[in-house]
Amino acid sequence: MPFSLLIGCGAGLVSALLFASASTGTLLGLLVLVFLTPLPVAITGLGWGWPSAATAAVSAAIVIAVLVTPRAALLHLIALGLPTVILSYLTLLNRTVLIGGEERVEWYPIGRIVAITSVIAGCLATLALLSTATDMEGLRSSLRETLQNYFVRQLEAAQPGGQTLGEEELATFTELMVVSFAGAISTVWMSIAMLNLWLAGLVTRTSGLLVRPWPELSNITLPRQMPLAFAVAVVLTFLPGYLGLIASGFASAFVLAFLLVGLAVLHHVTRGMSMRALILFAVYASLVLLNPFSGLAVAMIGLAEPISPLKRKLPPS
Repeated sequence: MPFSLLIGCGAGLVSALLFASASTGTLLGLLVLVFLTPLPVAITGLGWGWPSAATAAVSAAIVIAVLVTPRAALLHLIALGLPTVILSYLTLLNRTVLIGGEERVEWYPIGRIVAITSVIAGCLATLALLSTATDMEGLRSSLRETLQNYFVRQLEAAQPGGQTLGEEELATFTELMVVSFAGAISTVWMSIAMLNLWLAGLVTRTSGLLVRPWPELSNITLPRQMPLAFAVAVVLTFLPGYLGLIASGFASAFVLAFLLVGLAVLHHVTRGMSMRALILFAVYASLVLLNPFSGLAVAMIGLAEPISPLKRKLPPS
């Protein structure tokens, strides 16, 4: 067996063990599932290529099917394994172009990777909706049951005999979960995917395995079609039923993509400023403490860049 595929099998085993430990239901396990499970696959993909990452994704699914359940294995493969393989492939995708009689390697733009990640996030949110229920009433019933089985029971266990959620509060929280279901899934998944790809890049660059030059992240730009796609998604969110919820999943992912561009703009335009560190600290602190309002504000900076005074002067591509 080639060494890269052997590395993939090892990475898949690590990813499967992380996933299995997360399925124990503890808070620590949940955090491991959310933040670390795709990382071994991503490191393998950037360090040894997408075939190694594909081997890791498939081997992880096989191990999870044995240790947990086949359904859990399918979840890992579709939501974590295969998307990470795709992102690893795109990150290392390149072509040789002839410029001024000199050959030059041109790498797949990071902005396009961000855009594709947002589309994948919307598709996975749609899949999560359809796998949970096939209509609004079914989704409402399923989320209400989840709310009662986990949150209400945990509240009752923490405060025996204390006040719990009444019918009106249950109905309110259920409606809030219904409205935000697709958007929350797409946003969380895209955050995890981008974070793991960045961490994998850092690990492989430090170890000397990353063949792609480290990109200038403050220069990332999205494809020109993204504002139109975002506008269409926002308009479709006003449709009733599942169509509106599906559109909200895509719109939320597109907002996160523009948020990343907004952060890139702020990093770019604050270069050389004496207050740069303080400005960036305030921006990131607001994203932690004042979301979603601060996140929308930064996303609007990225969306409005072509007509904004904060427009970057980027080098020719």
